[in-house]
Amino acid sequence: MEDFAATMRDIAQARIRRFERAAKRHYDEVQREARRTNSDVSRTSYSKPTSWSFRKDFDPFVVRSRADVYAHGISQSLKDKNYKVGAPYVFEVTKPHGGSRKITSFGIPDEALSRRAYRSLMSKNMGALSGRSYAYRADINVFDAISYISSEWRDHPRLFVAEFDLQDYFGSVGHQYLFSQMQVLNLRMTPRERLIIEAFLQAANTGHPSGFPQGTSISLFLSGIALSPLDRSLERLNVGFARFSDDILLWGADYAAVRAGVDMLFEWSNDSGVGISKSKSRGLQILSPRGVIGRSEIRDVDSVEFLSHKISLRSVGLARRPERDIRRRSSKLIYANLLRQPLAGTQDLARLADRLDRDYLTLLSQLRRLFYGGLSEPQVHRFSRSGYVPLTHLTGFVARHPVVTDEEDWQALDKWLRRQIWLALRRRAFLLRKVGYVGTCIPWDIPVHELSSQVVHSKRTSALLNMSVPSATRMARVVRRATELHGTRVTERPRGIY
Repeated sequence: MEDFAATMRDIAQARIRRFERAAKRHYDEVQREARRTNSDVSRTSYSKPTSWSFRKDFDPFVVRSRADVYAHGISQSLKDKNYKVGAPYVFEVTKPHGGSRKITSFGIPDEALSRRAYRSLMSKNMGALSGRSYAYRADINVFDAISYISSEWRDHPRLFVAEFDLQDYFGSVGHQYLFSQMQVLNLRMTPRERLIIEAFLQAANTGHPSGFPQGTSISLFLSGIALSPLDRSLERLNVGFARFSDDILLWGADYAAVRAGVDMLFEWSNDSGVGISKSKSRGLQILSPRGVIGRSEIRDVDSVEFLSHKISLRSVGLARRPERDIRRRSSKLIYANLLRQPLAGTQDLARLADRLDRDYLTLLSQLRRLFYGGLSEPQVHRFSRSGYVPLTHLTGFVARHPVVTDEEDWQALDKWLRRQIWLALRRRAFLLRKVGYVGTCIPWDIPVHELSSQVVHSKRTSALLNMSVPSATRMARVVRRATELHGTRVTERPRGIY
């Protein structure tokens, strides 16, 4: 029971820390806004999540102080075989391609029990899962999936590739089908663990004997079990495949084998009650270098997008979605720091003291955090030139894509970023000179190519100020070297359990 209470406190503390970090970011942005403007800034406080007021067991401060009480009550109900999951808090998140997905959030005591059951079931039944199923596992991750695919494709002049996405996977798997697969797979499971699974399925049941809650740890185990029959069928074929939850990629040099794999997918869909998403499934295609195939009765492509990566026969690049996201986030920072106040006519000209644009320095600091994570510009320069990167956890946008081999993607992103900053600086200079600022200010009037290597002396402190625009290409070299030395674990996010 003490371990159970400790798990509860860990979850509660993690949610408190997440809230405090978000509140700190909000406070810092308000402070930055106040420094940039000569008008009053609304100093609103950061609100607590609405789910915290749904019920006391959702409030991490309450659970942290009463973890032993909750642990005793749930342990007793499990002994008496009358454990029931508290009603979940249901909310919706917007999907990238439109529409929304319902997420069920459970109270912290129930989630702690779900997490412990998940870890126990996964450790005992890892052999029941396919080695090509990469989701929610401690031994392999998304980067292993991309590396495996890239290595398998590298020596082929062309391949038949099939991309499929399941529709409402978590919400449509039949419970009867799920339990039948548990029996077929002969899972190692105690009566108490089965009771916990049934309790969570019942809590998420909305009148239909199908689906499991998307938003709790135990669902991650169930999602792998439901797709295991398909994984095993594909393994018997002469076809390559990789799966991450409901994203499925099949490939092979033999059209008939890949076609048979697609037939197995649709057969599994009929048995399990899970549909195939027509809008997100690109179906069967020919993958080849650009321009090699020419006209064909089957659509030919030179790359496929899988798990936020663009994979071709010879390289791995950034998919369109993460590239759009980093450009959008960078543009927001550029606008907030350089253009918002000049456009509104509220810029505090004290920020330009000593002919140095301090709002530009703030922008660079935020962009470095976005691209480099916790590394400074001098560290990135040093590590990119040296042959050794110490064992440390790398963060930031570039570190989240350690298996990208196409350096042209990073170079294009760097070029775009420098251009956007240069254009914003020209616009900023025009607006501020228009309202009376006289003269020049570093770095308003420098050429765009000099933004990547600018260093100046501070007139206040005489210290050197590195004003170089962050470089994704430079950081990618650091990440590549770090993963060569220490593996992709150094770039993996802390393992997230709902």
